Amino acid sequence: MLTSTRWANPTPDVFRSLSPDVVHAWRIHLDTTPVQAALYRAHLSEDERARAERYRFPHHQNLFISTRGILRRLLSHYVGIPPAALRLENNLQGKPTLIEPSSPSVQFNVSHTNGMALLGFTVENAVGIDVEKRDRTLPGQDIAARYFSARESAYLATLSPDKRTQEFLTYWTCKEAYLKMRGIGLSGGMAQCEIALDPDGLKATVLST
Repeated sequence: MLTSTRWANPTPDVFRSLSPDVVHAWRIHLDTTPVQAALYRAHLSEDERARAERYRFPHHQNLFISTRGILRRLLSHYVGIPPAALRLENNLQGKPTLIEPSSPSVQFNVSHTNGMALLGFTVENAVGIDVEKRDRTLPGQDIAARYFSARESAYLATLSPDKRTQEFLTYWTCKEAYLKMRGIGLSGGMAQCEIALDPDGLKATVLST
């Protein structure tokens, strides 16, 4: 059963409630102050700080520092060690994974867009998450044909422009979250990953991959 609980100021019991059949999704606003950014930077590894420096624009540097710093702070609550002591490594697609400590087996995924980050956590099972702004420009039908199945593209073509934008983004985020869960990128078969949404839009089912 799908349930939702909102936390504004989570207690330690919230972090202890994570289990293999539970996913915690954290929505974080990234409008950090310079003081907060400095605190997040202190949590990062040498490699992460070097990666931040490689971004050309300060805005992108701060986005990476804030997102990765917040990720480390949340992980530290789940595993019980300081943020800077965590060892993270990226796979070939750039997806970070927790190497140390290896127990408990906390799995996570991160997505961000326009000043907001979404972070998903669970235990033992892989997890994928994605977030997009709803006011983004509607992609052309050629994009839908490239990344969506024939049935999905045909369905989108029947909708009004406003409804099409909403449904496109819903399908897109579900597909990208699924591919991220599997540890592969968009080139890994977004068009072959077909999604079915329930009527209220709260649940998506993968029909084929």
